[in-house]
Amino acid sequence: MATSAPPESIVPAAPSSQDVLSRLFPGIRSPPSLLAPGRVPNSGPEATAALLKALRDNHERSHVFFNEFSFHNHSVHHLLAVYALGAPGPVISAAYQNTHLDHMRVAFVSPDTVTITDDNFTDYLGNDHYYNAYLNYFHRVVLEPGATISNILEKYLFSPHYNVRTPQQGAEQPQMLNRFLEILIHPIIHAGYGAEFGILGLIAEGLAWTSVHPAGATTLITRLLFTPTRTTPITDLERQEPEWMPKPGSRLRALNILSLMLRDPRFDSKVLDKHEYAAMLESHGEVINKYGEFWDCHIERQEDLEERIEELIWAATLMYGVGSWDGSAAEYRADFFTAHIVTSVLFVPSICAYLSRPSQTKLLRAHFLTSITWWLVRGRPGFALRAFTSQPLVPLPNAPSSKYSNTLPGLQPTPSACALPSSTSPFAATPNPWYPILADALVHPNEHLCKVQRALAHFNVLYGHREAGFVLNSLYKDGVNVDPEYAYLDGSVFLRVAWLTGAALGWVTHGEDNSGVWNYQEFQRAALDELELLRSQGRA
Repeated sequence: MATSAPPESIVPAAPSSQDVLSRLFPGIRSPPSLLAPGRVPNSGPEATAALLKALRDNHERSHVFFNEFSFHNHSVHHLLAVYALGAPGPVISAAYQNTHLDHMRVAFVSPDTVTITDDNFTDYLGNDHYYNAYLNYFHRVVLEPGATISNILEKYLFSPHYNVRTPQQGAEQPQMLNRFLEILIHPIIHAGYGAEFGILGLIAEGLAWTSVHPAGATTLITRLLFTPTRTTPITDLERQEPEWMPKPGSRLRALNILSLMLRDPRFDSKVLDKHEYAAMLESHGEVINKYGEFWDCHIERQEDLEERIEELIWAATLMYGVGSWDGSAAEYRADFFTAHIVTSVLFVPSICAYLSRPSQTKLLRAHFLTSITWWLVRGRPGFALRAFTSQPLVPLPNAPSSKYSNTLPGLQPTPSACALPSSTSPFAATPNPWYPILADALVHPNEHLCKVQRALAHFNVLYGHREAGFVLNSLYKDGVNVDPEYAYLDGSVFLRVAWLTGAALGWVTHGEDNSGVWNYQEFQRAALDELELLRSQGRA
């Protein structure tokens, strides 16, 4: 189990000048793409002031990880998500002060006060002790006269020089796109907020995050996208390929690929833990690569980009949302790991707005590869769409045997006799379920809930109009067996998943406690137990 304990002796990082901070965090810009999420009205300038104050403080105060298990500092993600959902200043300030500051690791000077330059850029990659040094490097990059977000992302994430150098220079290959999707897809989320809100300070942070993340997905992203000529022998697992596998060179839709992977006996249905992601890459990496190669993703036009982003969004929602559902009477698992597929794909449109067509292709392929690997790690749950979409859609009442009611807990509103469509209709009490869903996410103490609900709400805006069966024509064109469950996929899926997610975490605006299922303390306890077990076995 990889750990990231700080050095024995640390020196807190020196603060940036006010001039630098004001240039890194000057304000908020509009979304860069129509496919990027919109924003809910808030209370006015005090909300933006509270947000910028917290973002600047976090930039100066805190490290990328807050414990020895590489748990990320999520404060920026939390604050920008609730800001985008319309949170007022007091909620933004409380979200920062009450749910993050008590466990953050202080930002510290890198060992030997190393300064990262172009010449030694690769020497400290993957080592979070040098986060501050990489952050200072990217300060210079983003504030350089004439620098643009487009040029910066293209250079440091997609150029061969910052991925695979021939001949190799320095201690290791940069593999920056690989690192961008590492440790549960977090660097792309962080830089994605920078791209969406146009904040250079977050672009610098996101690239510094990327630099200190490992390059564990070498078998996938780097091998497939930057070194396509294979140099390793065929594995025994690859020789066990099912006879029904499509021919090499086939081009398939993402949902058909998921169906094939569900049929493939080489994958297990056992749910693995976070630390077993690397083991999955080692044992099944080339098999996963073959499925990744099947995806028909080559961006040449805006229409190509829009179609492939829609594919990623449907696939992400199924892998997390429907994959977490075991029937109406069962507890909704709200899988924490596949939830990050949903929260990360939200930023693909914002990042792609700054990229060339070839780099858009690479980003989408890298995200898809990472997503299907996490889905495999979590047991590759299937998609019982017929049963899932047959449940009464909130606010219509559901069966008493259901684990989660379609009615919010606590006192119910009493609509006036003139309310539409009638005073007794559930639509008069809850005309739009998204309002209570998002209101609850604004004040819920768990920082992941607001991110998931914001993503699902945006996906509903984009694709909520899709009717059952909409996807079948395109799937049949692939010439493979199409899972009949896809006939029931429709735009209600986003609301259904969001309601179950909110119910599983607790409706705090209606008197329920935070259920704690996504609390970092629970994952930290599990990591400590795992580390103790490994130490007792002499494996750590």
